[in-house]
Amino acid sequence: MEPNTKWIWKKGENGENTWMCFVKKVRLEEAPREAMAQIAVDSKYWLYLNGELAVFEGGVKRGPDRNSLYYDELDLAGRLQKGDNTIAILVCYFGKDGFSHLDSKKGGLLFECDIDGRRIFSDGSWKMKKHPAYVEADPADEKSNFRLAESNIYFDATRDMPGWYLPDFDTSNWEQADEVDEVAEEVRGKLHKRDIPQLKDHGFKDYLNSGEVVGIRTTEKTSFRMRLVYNAQITPILKVTAPAGKRICIKADNYEDALYDTRSVMAVYYTKEGYQEYESLGWMNGEYIYYELDEGITVNALGYRETGFDTEFAGAFACDDPFLNKLWDKAVRTLYITMRDNFMDCPDRERAQWWGDVNIEMQEMFYALDEKALSLYRKGVDTLAGWAKDTGYMMTVVPSGKDQFELPMQNLAGIWGFWYYYLYSGDVRVPERAYQVSKDYLMLFDLQDGLVVHRTGSWDWPDWGENFDIAPMENAWYDMALDSCRKMAKLLGYGSDERLLRERQEAIRGAFDRAFWKGSYYYDRTENGKPDDRANALAVLAGLAGPEKYPAIAEILTTTFNASPYMEKYVDDALCLMGRTEEAVNRIRNRYREMVEYDYSTLWEYWDRGGTLNHAWTGGPIITMSKFLAGVRPLEPGYLHFEVKPVLTDLSEINCKVPSAKGMIQVSIRREEKRCHMAVSVPGGSRALVWLPVREGDDLSDLRPGYELVEGYARYDLTEGSYQL
Repeated sequence: MEPNTKWIWKKGENGENTWMCFVKKVRLEEAPREAMAQIAVDSKYWLYLNGELAVFEGGVKRGPDRNSLYYDELDLAGRLQKGDNTIAILVCYFGKDGFSHLDSKKGGLLFECDIDGRRIFSDGSWKMKKHPAYVEADPADEKSNFRLAESNIYFDATRDMPGWYLPDFDTSNWEQADEVDEVAEEVRGKLHKRDIPQLKDHGFKDYLNSGEVVGIRTTEKTSFRMRLVYNAQITPILKVTAPAGKRICIKADNYEDALYDTRSVMAVYYTKEGYQEYESLGWMNGEYIYYELDEGITVNALGYRETGFDTEFAGAFACDDPFLNKLWDKAVRTLYITMRDNFMDCPDRERAQWWGDVNIEMQEMFYALDEKALSLYRKGVDTLAGWAKDTGYMMTVVPSGKDQFELPMQNLAGIWGFWYYYLYSGDVRVPERAYQVSKDYLMLFDLQDGLVVHRTGSWDWPDWGENFDIAPMENAWYDMALDSCRKMAKLLGYGSDERLLRERQEAIRGAFDRAFWKGSYYYDRTENGKPDDRANALAVLAGLAGPEKYPAIAEILTTTFNASPYMEKYVDDALCLMGRTEEAVNRIRNRYREMVEYDYSTLWEYWDRGGTLNHAWTGGPIITMSKFLAGVRPLEPGYLHFEVKPVLTDLSEINCKVPSAKGMIQVSIRREEKRCHMAVSVPGGSRALVWLPVREGDDLSDLRPGYELVEGYARYDLTEGSYQL
């Protein structure tokens, strides 16, 4: 940005949850052809142009390292006009740290716009006023928990400035903005262009039961339980008639997390006299929203605005088992609700980018969402690498202004995931950004007698639950991370690093069986003295367990249920890789039954309803269904070559769509008595190895020519096109 562009704010107003209004009048001789603007704020903003909302909740939480901030780039040309124009920006400064935000201690706005060569920039000529209706919290209320950077919002309508952003609003008695550039570089650091899309605004919606409350006048304190179509990120809306000074409190159903004794965010609205409308701009999430109204309030309407990450549910899976279909829908809904500024563990208690969660969410997105979702993962990797540079080693939760955590097994899983991302996307940017931090982190581990010397990190966390067998799990994860890092080294041309990493991997592989194989399972130490499903599954996924061990390991994985929803995905993957897909599906049906049958649209953090009810790490069946039941997976990076090798188990029909890097792959399979019918589309620029299931006694007379019978399949090598097999 040019030197004339200044950070502006009101000096001294840097308290928690500060809301500041800025207005700039601009006269243009012509309607602009181009008007590219750059906007940076600490922490969020709402942009109005000529009285119309142009951006809802712009800005990204600080990052991608400890001393930096994102800026948005927007084309405003279509919203500016010949003559007088009003640029109005409402800025919310969080003023507190969280597990997904490092507070700069200073609020601020930076604005620059090139309008056909004419520069408009933030400086002392802007009008400014602290919004008087955003008032201090009621001390009798509990605050949002310390993990959240967002605060509860209190709005007093008697102090409101209705229409302050409209062109005809009189700002003559407002103050001139203070230029606060003297601390800009020191406090906010380098500016980075926003690399994820603006939020998708799904618009205003009614609750499913909105009609039931219209016209009700409360005669005592009353709570209305309003139901959404599904668990969503929303800003609640109300339209009421009331005397002045009445209180309306708005909370989501997951406001309280009893297991952790924490609170999410809530909104409090104090009424003015007469009819009024209000939207609380702090997003919350839930399946139900509770409005608690004082007596004497008449409800005209209750509703909400849904917003979320701008991606589409491009992938799909459906079969003749309604249970699996419902599980897919819940898993995708859970994935979407854990996306906003970052992939997060949950949208209520923490909103934090724990890397074990991110690694699973990344794998799910390749089967469920369009290519825009990839930008959120790339942003996360950029932040992970940026914070590692600042701290000296890889952190597990970034960005965090609170405690700094290193959970080694989550980090190792993340390193393994960097190559997984490249395999599915063909996008070299993640290996380029992640390689050095991955190698440096792996070199922090010492080896003794070929095995990892245990690294505790902040604390031992291989998974939630009990009876985890840490040593084989840690060594398997380390081997998987070495394998990923070695492949990245080869891709990027680091030959000497590749040799070093291969030597370490060979050491692990030479010692693993000797240390942990007990004749029919892998084992070192557990609380109950029995083998662990997670440790044995990881041995399979790492390739440490050869096929000769699969029957014995499969027995462990079908009878042992230690894995939490976080590690369950890896156990199911291992069963599928061993050719036990039917057992994997049966395990999924058993473990997920209560979640699927429960009347809620998202999946839980734990197998019981303790913790949060929206944790995307529980959505691993997305991968099981598309990757192993429908059988769609890349063989070369970016789906240049892929396979479709379905395993029907007890199913008769599967329909699947996979949004690959080359285009949409569609697969339809239908089993009849003597024939399996299959339709496949192969995107341009790719080729596919397609396996049509056949059984003894099937009628093969009308099969498409060109197949080879291999291991219970008719195998085809296909290029671009649509095929009926």
